[in-house]
Amino acid sequence: MKFPNAAKGVKKIFNAEIIALIAALGTGIGLIMSLIGSSKEVAQANAESLLATAGAILIISGIIVLIAGIMNIIGFLQAAKDEIGIKRAVLCTVFGSVFSVVASVFAGRTGFLGGLGTVFSATSNVLNMLVAIYLVNGLMNLSEKCNRTDMVKFGHEILTTIIVSYIISFVLSLLVNFGAITTSLGFGLIKWLSGLTILFAVFIYFLELIYLGRAKKMLAEN
Repeated sequence: MKFPNAAKGVKKIFNAEIIALIAALGTGIGLIMSLIGSSKEVAQANAESLLATAGAILIISGIIVLIAGIMNIIGFLQAAKDEIGIKRAVLCTVFGSVFSVVASVFAGRTGFLGGLGTVFSATSNVLNMLVAIYLVNGLMNLSEKCNRTDMVKFGHEILTTIIVSYIISFVLSLLVNFGAITTSLGFGLIKWLSGLTILFAVFIYFLELIYLGRAKKMLAEN
């Protein structure tokens, strides 16, 4: 095995991404529930129940994000011993996880706290995009060292798709948060946009998992 550290690190990152995917689904569900609970169309008793449940889901999702972030950091540091470029993702992961947890606490709030949550959420999305860029670029470098031109080419395709998906997800997230805070968008539209945001988040994780899975197999074979 040419790159034993990278092989072990990528395996940890792969597992961390699966955990992060679960957290993303939880955050999305919690956000939608908090939006429904905050709607005037819902009876007060049901609204309180929805908001309490949404709050619990968001807190649990935040804890899962932290666990995934720690696993990612360990994996990045380990893989960086064979490919230094991956080390750039460490700081982005640290701050991205923190901002994501704080954003989940303020999710669905209105007024100043809602605006603050939007800022933290947007910052977290940007940092997560940088993590993906550094990770895929690092894996492409390892693929080149393994003489796997197919993985390098596939990496370019994956990276382009990930960046475009992050930009779309970023815009959708801003619209959802802005609509929830200002109530300027219709409730039905906010729910629809929230659903799209979750779909794009899940799509991004699947793209990363596909490339990580292939990279993990490649490193095990070399």
